[in-house]
Amino acid sequence: MIVISAADQTAASSIATNMRREDLNEIQAIGVPDPHEALCKGMAQSKPECYVASVKEVPIAMFGVVPFDDEPKFGSIWLLGTDQIKEVPISFLKKSRKVLPAIIEPYEMVCNVVDKRNEVHIKWIKWLGFSFIRETICGPENRPFYEFARLN
Repeated sequence: MIVISAADQTAASSIATNMRREDLNEIQAIGVPDPHEALCKGMAQSKPECYVASVKEVPIAMFGVVPFDDEPKFGSIWLLGTDQIKEVPISFLKKSRKVLPAIIEPYEMVCNVVDKRNEVHIKWIKWLGFSFIRETICGPENRPFYEFARLN
C-alpha cells in the first residue's frame, strides 16, 4: 500500500540514490545534473507542501508544485521517482489522482514540461487529466519536451 506524507531529507537522499534512469535523463536534459539537488530544490520550493510516496516505508517518488515567482497563482508541478513506481502502477496512479486536488488547490493553473522520452511521466500526466499543449526544445541538450497544463 502506498502512503503519501510530507517529504524530508531522508526521502530525498533515498530517491536521489535510486532514481529512475528516465528521471535522471530528464533532469540532466533540463540542466540539473545532480538528482539530490533537484529533489532538495523541489522540496524547498513546493507549496503548500512537498510530498513523498512510500511503499513499506521505502520512498518511491517525491512530488510537489512550485509557484511561479512572477505569478504565484500559477505553479509548476513535478515528480521524480525510483523504478519501484513500476512495481505498484495502479496503486500509484490511484493515490496520485486522490491527492492531486490538495496539491493544486492554491493554484489557478499548474503546468510544466516533460521529456518526450519519459513514458512513465507522460502516462502519469495524462492519468491526472493534464492537457498537452505543444512540443518544444528545452535545456542545454536541446531535447524535445512536451508542455502540459491543467486549469484548477
